[in-house]
Amino acid sequence: MRVTDLIAATRDGRAVSGEDLYRFASGVGSGSVPDYQVSAWLMAAYIRGLTEDETLGLTLAMRDSGTVIEWEEGPPLADKHSTGGVGDKISLVLAPLAAACGMRVPMISGRSLGHTGGTLDKLESIPGMDVGLPLREFVDLVNSNGVAMIGQSDELAPADRKMYALRDSTSTVTSIPLICASILSKKLAENTDALVFDVKVGRGAFMRSETEALELARTLTRIAGGAGVGTEALITSMDHPLGRMTGNTLEVREAIEVLQGGGPRDVRELTLELAASMLLCSMPGDYGNRSGAMEFCSRRLDDGSAMDRFAMMVESQGGDLAAFESLPPAPFMVEVSASRSGLYGGMDAYEVGEAVRSMGGGRYSIDDRIRHDVGWEQLVPAGTEVRAGEVLGMVHGGSGQAAEEAAARIGGSGIWEADGGRLVRSTL
Repeated sequence: MRVTDLIAATRDGRAVSGEDLYRFASGVGSGSVPDYQVSAWLMAAYIRGLTEDETLGLTLAMRDSGTVIEWEEGPPLADKHSTGGVGDKISLVLAPLAAACGMRVPMISGRSLGHTGGTLDKLESIPGMDVGLPLREFVDLVNSNGVAMIGQSDELAPADRKMYALRDSTSTVTSIPLICASILSKKLAENTDALVFDVKVGRGAFMRSETEALELARTLTRIAGGAGVGTEALITSMDHPLGRMTGNTLEVREAIEVLQGGGPRDVRELTLELAASMLLCSMPGDYGNRSGAMEFCSRRLDDGSAMDRFAMMVESQGGDLAAFESLPPAPFMVEVSASRSGLYGGMDAYEVGEAVRSMGGGRYSIDDRIRHDVGWEQLVPAGTEVRAGEVLGMVHGGSGQAAEEAAARIGGSGIWEADGGRLVRSTL
């Protein structure tokens, strides 16, 4: 099938074979299919949709447009993917915890996207931390330490890099089949035994409604399962930020608190839920049931095993935790107080994310430099009765004006009469 025939078939709703999608994705990755034809096909797929078989075929084709990692025999391999949130530092705790529980965790992560934070940006707030390791070194570290965290290399799913950029410029981002193929082509290239999804829903998520989140979760799990990977998805609330801290350095500090057995309850609980899912998907039968798996993970979090793995990972990738602990705070602090009395449900996650982004904590273009020290620190837990004028949190800013503007935006976004619930539903 010629590319023009492929475009016409998708446009007209006719079935496209996996073989034709393979040739198309290979051409996209190599550059032999021009951008205007890729864009035309993306628009056809966005408008007409793809069947589940076509989505699976596209995912595998995009995966195979580059390197698929080959692993030596050893402990089971597992990873997690979040669809993006505010204050979401879960990967920083989860990856070393899963390694401490006996899994190998090859975590290939991303940078900030829109109002949501990026795991790589958080890690790079640690002086010296290298998240751009060559693929061979990454594999060696996962085999030796049980965990490593890097960004996507040029070798992995090159068709996805091209198609992702074109989706952004052709307004075809919000297609569930295309979202699934993009996420899974990279994650399946890791060649793990298990893959767990944290699908966010709410004000600060890309999926605003539970119906959309359920559709995405079900599609991700079916496609990953169809590719032979053990999988589960949790749908979790992103109405307000996860934990107390939002911002790169602040989130790493909070993640270390959790790794040391403390930290906010919501971060700890969600981490244990996801770690248990990774265990049950990669080593079914070893822990009896979910509560047994969660108890095992909880012990590894509390006995220092997970923190030891985190420290080992950071050191192996050039990071200096002692230097991180000595980093100065942002130069400007601005309080945010309650505008009324009542049951405080936290701040609107989208508004917090955009406020932190506006101070340099996120990007507006790919070339923007991240300011790691800025962010939001919530002092009063969601679900707390407060009085008007009570201090709810602090904005950490790089300049007085930026901090004041962010404080005004965050302060106007308070959620009231809400209990701040986290876990919405587990989807197998």
